[in-house]
Amino acid sequence: MKEQNHIEAILNSLDGIKGAEARPFMYTRVRARLNEESNFWTRTSSIIAKPVVAICCLLSVVTVNVYLIIDANSKQKTETVFTAGTESDILQNENFILASNTSYDFNK
Repeated sequence: MKEQNHIEAILNSLDGIKGAEARPFMYTRVRARLNEESNFWTRTSSIIAKPVVAICCLLSVVTVNVYLIIDANSKQKTETVFTAGTESDILQNENFILASNTSYDFNK
């Protein structure tokens, strides 16, 4: 008996339910969206605007930048090792830089 009353109470709670109604102008908005022209740039911008694509592009740019920085540093270290063979080579290069004359020095 108690269960029957409980079931009846549940079924009676559904008596006042009405159908869902769409917002005003919803149909016109949907029709306008379906009739909207779709060209290359609108499709491209809709794809790029997705967060997954934007994050992937950002990560690829950061990865390429890190690779280029590391690669440049390793090339710079190897060039330094090749150019600085002995101590006398280093001293001669420094003296050449200090001994370079300009046209200003000759006009005095």
